[in-house]
Amino acid sequence: MAVLHLFNPGNDLALAAGTQRYTPPPVAARLEAAGALIPLWFAAPGDLLLAPDSLSPQLERMKARYGLEGELYTPGKAHLVTALSPWGWSADTRSRFRSAGVREELLPSDNQLITHRTLSHRRISIAILRELGWPQLPVEAASVDEALSAVDSFGGRAFVKHPWSCSGRGVFDTANLSTVKLREIVSGGIRRQGSVMIEPAYSKVADFAMLFCCRGGRAEFHGLSQFDTHPGGAYSGNLIAPQQHIAERIGVDTGSLLTVMESALGKVVAPCYSGPVGVDMMVALNHAGERFIMPCVEANLRFTMGFVAKAVADRHPDLCPALTTDSFLYVNS
Repeated sequence: MAVLHLFNPGNDLALAAGTQRYTPPPVAARLEAAGALIPLWFAAPGDLLLAPDSLSPQLERMKARYGLEGELYTPGKAHLVTALSPWGWSADTRSRFRSAGVREELLPSDNQLITHRTLSHRRISIAILRELGWPQLPVEAASVDEALSAVDSFGGRAFVKHPWSCSGRGVFDTANLSTVKLREIVSGGIRRQGSVMIEPAYSKVADFAMLFCCRGGRAEFHGLSQFDTHPGGAYSGNLIAPQQHIAERIGVDTGSLLTVMESALGKVVAPCYSGPVGVDMMVALNHAGERFIMPCVEANLRFTMGFVAKAVADRHPDLCPALTTDSFLYVNS
């Protein structure tokens, strides 16, 4: 039994395009090339990686240094593959596996891919927050006027987000935009992706995520992840640290949220999806200066760098630095 892994971090862009084959922009192509061996951290003995043959020397060095498992895939090994594990699923992902000679019965159907693309839309956060009983839901806007009205309803400041984007790209803080620029961004997002998401701004203290694995119609907790973002919202890096340290840094109890989040994902996502889910959250301050958790900034139905950071910390605690408030080791996309 062999799982075939693929690092395709531009998959959200492929979902946005909605085409059978997608050519990523240069920055996404460079990221994929640089991180092609990242799935080694997830691989079990006998697993395979769909990556360039030229990376064979680097793969062997990583295996020797970190005790990792896995081999590069070749079409002659197609008969060994019994399961597929890409970074994320899209029609483009299926085309890449198909071109590599993967057996057709292992590939998702058109209907499965359509369902997955729908669930990967940022509107999924509305359904999850509704299940959690969250009082202030994001707004999906299909017109410029609707978007501007939503921004006003959130007190004049909000975040505009494209439905399919990743690593904080496609995210815009209205506080940094003129009215003309805001209209331009909203209009362009609607033209390209059909709508935009308008989300209220919070007084953020820290970003973190809960990681889950969906299987058999259920969502199971996998761990915590803490990450940093630039002021504009773009992802900058993940902390590699023991789970206890991450929980302490979050500084707010996540135990009660974990149970209800498993239930919400079990209703909204797990019946139609099997695989990793990273739910981005934030610690924020209310008007009284008290900390609270905003429980679903977005849900990523794919691997995230948080899964990688946890895999590194679990496999090699020695790679975690001497942890203080100013001492970090990041895995960066």
